[in-house]
Amino acid sequence: MNDESNNPAAHASVEEMVHESLDHARQGICDRYQACEDRVRESPTAAIIGALGVGYLLHRLPMRAILVTQVRVLSSLAPPALFLYGAAKLYDYLQRNESRKSNQG
Repeated sequence: MNDESNNPAAHASVEEMVHESLDHARQGICDRYQACEDRVRESPTAAIIGALGVGYLLHRLPMRAILVTQVRVLSSLAPPALFLYGAAKLYDYLQRNESRKSNQG
């Protein structure tokens, strides 16, 4: 086997991957927000008309039904997501223990 497979630092932990994904998502949101601000500065009239249109549509939509549906979907997806996260953490823990044992022996 090569040295990378025995090196615990070579394997990215689950938490590091989650933090990296969240940082990437946060950067993407900041970029989109900046682009939106630039668009509003270029044409404020179009932005106001668009905001009024979106406000009208949101007023007409059944918001309570949409929120209830989202809560139902999230509550049905939370247990499998938590199970997968726990399984990944257990795998990471077992992998670290195995690499410690192989480094000691």
